[in-house]
Amino acid sequence: MKLEMKLEYKVIILSVLVGLLFIFAELLSRYFTAGPDTGSVGESVKFLFEPMTTDEGLFFNLVILLLCFVFGVLLARLINQVLKAKGVAKQTDIEKNMILDFVPEIVIYMTAEYKIKWASRSLYTETGLSESELVGKSITDLGTKLFPSEPALELFAEFLERKEIASEIKSLKNKYWQIISNTARDEDGEVSGYVLLAIDITETKRDEEMKRVSYERLEANIEQFATVIDNIRNPLSSVFLLAETSYDHMAAEKIIEQCNEIEEVIAKLDEGWANSEEIRNFLKKHL
Repeated sequence: MKLEMKLEYKVIILSVLVGLLFIFAELLSRYFTAGPDTGSVGESVKFLFEPMTTDEGLFFNLVILLLCFVFGVLLARLINQVLKAKGVAKQTDIEKNMILDFVPEIVIYMTAEYKIKWASRSLYTETGLSESELVGKSITDLGTKLFPSEPALELFAEFLERKEIASEIKSLKNKYWQIISNTARDEDGEVSGYVLLAIDITETKRDEEMKRVSYERLEANIEQFATVIDNIRNPLSSVFLLAETSYDHMAAEKIIEQCNEIEEVIAKLDEGWANSEEIRNFLKKHL
């Protein structure tokens, strides 16, 4: 604020000095065009400043100085407003850059001609390229550096057609990215640029894959579980039947007793299989 006030005073003083120079130039012009050819220095000075001693001349000079003063005040205010606007814009850029340096997602702003204007630091980290190497480049050049050529061109073709997209793509580093775009418009509704947001969803994809594999293994184990129970129950029924028809009653009783114990184990396995079926149905519904 102090610097702005000093600048304001300088502009006002300079404007008043310009007014004084204008008045002095008028006096000199009058002197050289209508001044005395001869005479003492005193007479020359008196003739030079004579217009300032009259009411008309004094009024004219005061008006000139007042106009210059008002002009200086208005000019100083205009300069202050411009400086304030530049300060606000600079502060906005600083805040924007702080945010762009902080967010983990890749944020890209490109012009209506699809040239990169600015981007978050995550883009430079991911590509290994500097800001000077990316700014001003076409988004297609960047796409082919990050993603396989064919999917990148397909994604760009979709973007050209729809302008606003939400797609997933796998990068050359085997990372999965969700790409979201939006259109920026000016006050007149004309397209001024585009914003691309790339979110790393690699962990989410891996989690989904792990869930899928785990569910498939669980389903296979449940099916195998049921097969094992049947493989035990069917021979056991045969053994039980043979024991009942055996002539060795003592041995038959022992066999039947063992078969009953095995049947109890099978019943528990059946209960476990039923519980596993419920878990499978629950996971199938919610995964």
